Amino acid sequence: MKLLFDCTELSYYQEYSGHRAGVFNVALNLFKELKKEGVKITFICDYRRYYFMKEIKEFQDIPLLEEHSFINKLWGKIIYLTRNFPLRIRYAILILSRFYDSYFYRINKKNFNQLKDFEIFFSPFSPPSKEVANANLKRFRMIHDVIPIMEHGLSKNPKDWYYKIYKDINAEDYYLTNSEQTKKDVLKYFPFIKNENIKTTLLGADDKFKPVKDNTAEKYVFSLCTLGKRKNIIFGIRNFFNFIDKYKIKDLKLILGGGTWKKFENELLKELDKVDISKIEMTGYIKDEDLPKYYSNAVMFIYPSMYEGFGLPVLEAMKCGCPVIASNKSSIPEVLETCGILINPENDTEMINAFEKMYFDTEFRNKCIEKGLKRAEDFSWNKCALELLEFIKTKCI
Repeated sequence: MKLLFDCTELSYYQEYSGHRAGVFNVALNLFKELKKEGVKITFICDYRRYYFMKEIKEFQDIPLLEEHSFINKLWGKIIYLTRNFPLRIRYAILILSRFYDSYFYRINKKNFNQLKDFEIFFSPFSPPSKEVANANLKRFRMIHDVIPIMEHGLSKNPKDWYYKIYKDINAEDYYLTNSEQTKKDVLKYFPFIKNENIKTTLLGADDKFKPVKDNTAEKYVFSLCTLGKRKNIIFGIRNFFNFIDKYKIKDLKLILGGGTWKKFENELLKELDKVDISKIEMTGYIKDEDLPKYYSNAVMFIYPSMYEGFGLPVLEAMKCGCPVIASNKSSIPEVLETCGILINPENDTEMINAFEKMYFDTEFRNKCIEKGLKRAEDFSWNKCALELLEFIKTKCI
């Protein structure tokens, strides 16, 4: 199979930030599995990430469609050259590029002509360019969640970061969701999508996620997410301290992994001012190769997110033999099932009770570990990729 693969998310390969998180991991692992299956992949990239992608040596063996538009290349080069500038400058440039993309972007004939060699386009996240949207291609795209729509409604403002992600969803293209809950949500907000044009394929976790004990004497609760409001981490912090204060526990700390969204940083710092900061370790972004160690040696993993399209860290924790306390909202129960403790992420009492059960009941905790390891066997990136390929084949006959 010959596939035009949108590599926009892969262009964050060298950046250890909030962008290199869930969606990036989906894109990377699906790319690897499709390549293993012998799919002939050609990359196509959003012009704003074009020069980032060209610099990544790990993908040099995959052809990348050339960007021919002078103005697109100019925007792309400006964004690339200012990548280390202060945030305000980068954000202003990004806003301007969104206006250009929404109101002034014109289809480039040379870019368009390149697409004649392809029949199938797949994007693990990003919407198709105007050229791709107007080409005679079967288009497949993953929709990971509709969180911005649920929080703010459908945007008509190009300044909003999520405007472009959803505005081009239509009745002709094909879509994949990573949970049944996300599929239901997508059909709720986009009822014109035919049921046969949307498929759920559950995600996987890399084989590197497995129990890795290092006999550390340190006792800690672990949480991993890009620290933002929706992740509900302040709720987790507050109830961690309620728990250890209630039982006068002196040798347990909370490790928070993941970068912090700038908009949330001040709110988080205000919460941290209220607690004993010596009991919290904020690691920032944790490299993939180090994550199994953090999961495996934790007393428990907490994930009180208000909404997830899938909840990949829950699966990773289970694969590493770490018992999980997680939110009972959205797709998370589909992943965790009865292998841990599901709590109302707005109920302090439930969270404290879950801490107590997981910390003091060793037999229960060991059962959670055993059931989690077994449950994790049902998920794999290879299975996800094969289901994707089967869906593509059924729609392209």
